[in-house]
Amino acid sequence: MSIFNCHKQEPQPWMSYISRNKITYPGGCCPTLITDIYSLLPFQIISEGDYVKSEISVYGSGVWSDITIPITTVLTEGFYIHSYDGTTLAEELECGPYEFRVTAGEVWWFEPFMVEDFEFSENAYKVRDLLMTALKFSEQQYETVPLIAPCDSFLPFMYTTENPTTAPTYTLVAADGTETVLTITVTVLTIAGRTYYIHDGECLYPFLTCGQYYIRINDGAFVYYSVPFDVECGLEDIPDGYRPMRDINGCVVRDEEGEIMIRECGEEEPVIEELNYGLLYNWYAATDPRNICSDGWHIPTYAEFYALATYLGGEAAAGGKLKEMGLIHWDNPNTAATNEAKFNGRGAGIRNANFGFPFDFVYLKQVEGFWNFDDAGIQNLPPTFAPVDCGYSSSLVYSSATIATTDGMTVFSYTPKFQGASLRPVKDTTTLSHGEEGTYTDPSGYTYRTICIGTQEWVADSIKTQHYRNGDPIPEITDVTAWAGLTSGALCAYDNDWNNV
Repeated sequence: MSIFNCHKQEPQPWMSYISRNKITYPGGCCPTLITDIYSLLPFQIISEGDYVKSEISVYGSGVWSDITIPITTVLTEGFYIHSYDGTTLAEELECGPYEFRVTAGEVWWFEPFMVEDFEFSENAYKVRDLLMTALKFSEQQYETVPLIAPCDSFLPFMYTTENPTTAPTYTLVAADGTETVLTITVTVLTIAGRTYYIHDGECLYPFLTCGQYYIRINDGAFVYYSVPFDVECGLEDIPDGYRPMRDINGCVVRDEEGEIMIRECGEEEPVIEELNYGLLYNWYAATDPRNICSDGWHIPTYAEFYALATYLGGEAAAGGKLKEMGLIHWDNPNTAATNEAKFNGRGAGIRNANFGFPFDFVYLKQVEGFWNFDDAGIQNLPPTFAPVDCGYSSSLVYSSATIATTDGMTVFSYTPKFQGASLRPVKDTTTLSHGEEGTYTDPSGYTYRTICIGTQEWVADSIKTQHYRNGDPIPEITDVTAWAGLTSGALCAYDNDWNNV
């Protein structure tokens, strides 16, 4: 599967309303961004400077004070990404309008917002995540950069006004002025004397065609307008009752022929696997003619791993960019780990089958070895220097920034075929650009994230398939002697413990 027309369909609520210049209400009017007394709206800033502080001010007072909020900061490709996910604040906010700004490299100003206490009303709306959503409304018509919207449903929205409701009608207005009356589910609530219109998003029939639209709400003598939005094109071939499958980024998923993958409305999306280390396989499983990868994917060659390392700055630096950060799946010091490439390399260890070692399984949290498809033939390997039939492998190490992809770097590149190592399928060809994500489903039906690095699309976790492409099972071998004597495909969990998978 691959991704086409990738747009983030769930933007952080404030992301479109952050500026390097101060934002004020036109004409001193009231804000339409609403939050509760326990938290700010989630946001994300991408800057060239580290986070310094956050400040809040009662609107129009000119008096600013520091506010402590849990900010998560990630440094990637020279930019800082500062995120706040809406976590409850240490101290509750007083009701009223506020200004908010963040110093991170420079000062970032947010659109003013209103704090409301939604708990004191008998029909209070208590789901904070829907109090402010992407499709914004006003009593004035907007002329802004349009949002991106899917063709099969509206983005969720909420609008609040002091005007009492009668029997609202909802009209879709196209760029050429064509109007279409809509039948959509909108919850209307009265909270502390204010009226709230809330739409959670739903399937839309017939689907919209490409173009720019806005929604108009007519409520008696009152009229409200949404921000304009552009409909994502190319989806008009989806039948009623279905909607496109999307990956974790909200991106449309297509099959190898370019056809949009669809699912029935209400059907669950595939579950992305959450793994520790994945399974270990011998070289025979990795290269079995029945193919351990799904259609359109393959076990990478030595040359493909070398190309990956070259794209990331060479073998001596690429390993750090491929390793997961922290000490959960790596031992200290996990040298130079940044996971810049989003490859999520983890110290899965290897199965040695007693080749010169006193233990069956070794190097958990210290090494992750990946089988290459290439046959290295007979090699004289230490410590015995006895001739051994080998395959190529590539390795990440906890104490180095290196990825070993050549025999000159480390003995891990020549690996006895009976050893157990991890597998990372790579796509035959990809339509993604560097940094874009997709999904991969293995022959056992497990679904994983993928990441495009340069021109290669890699599975972003080591896999745990227990079947070949034709459905044949891959034998699990737990006995070390039986494993060492194999010349056919096999799998195992590290220490034969499936909690490690």
